[in-house]
Amino acid sequence: MVACLVRVLRGEFDECPLGDVALWGRPSALFLSEAEQRSLWAQGVDPWEGKP
Repeated sequence: MVACLVRVLRGEFDECPLGDVALWGRPSALFLSEAEQRSLWAQGVDPWEGKP
């Protein structure tokens, strides 16, 4: 499973094997707990982009 996720993050498949391309070809992965995500949204910051 880890190898598959690494290949998705690196964009190493011919096509994205997932239904959502949000992680496709990302240079790095980020984990946010639900509480961290809610806190950032409450501050007006997009937790995945780091922008208002």
